[in-house]
Amino acid sequence: MRISQGYFTNDGDFYGPGRKEYLHVTFKNGSWQGLKIVGDTNVPRGKVSFRTLDDLNLDINNPTPAEIQIQAETWNEDGFSWMEGTSVRFDSTSDKWIINFWAFSFSRVQEEEALNAAKGADQE
Repeated sequence: MRISQGYFTNDGDFYGPGRKEYLHVTFKNGSWQGLKIVGDTNVPRGKVSFRTLDDLNLDINNPTPAEIQIQAETWNEDGFSWMEGTSVRFDSTSDKWIINFWAFSFSRVQEEEALNAAKGADQE
């Protein structure tokens, strides 16, 4: 289980063209979650980007029901909501987290890279 935890960044344009954001993925309170350490105006740092819903599925190598946090109205600080209907899994062969609904992935990065990126401002 510990191999699935760590720091990850998005592959491709999951957060928009050319955007690099960073997540700290952990198993917390019975669920997997990806906490943003570099975010954007939609979901800033310190917010959970995704979390699993099936607390009983400890084998995260299989698709696990999840929800993604979104903010449709960026001007509204309290306008966050959860979008269900997706699943996540960890592919230990490629060392990536996969968001199945959109077929996007997050690759592992060294802690130093992620923490250095977190020193900068969030994406606009």
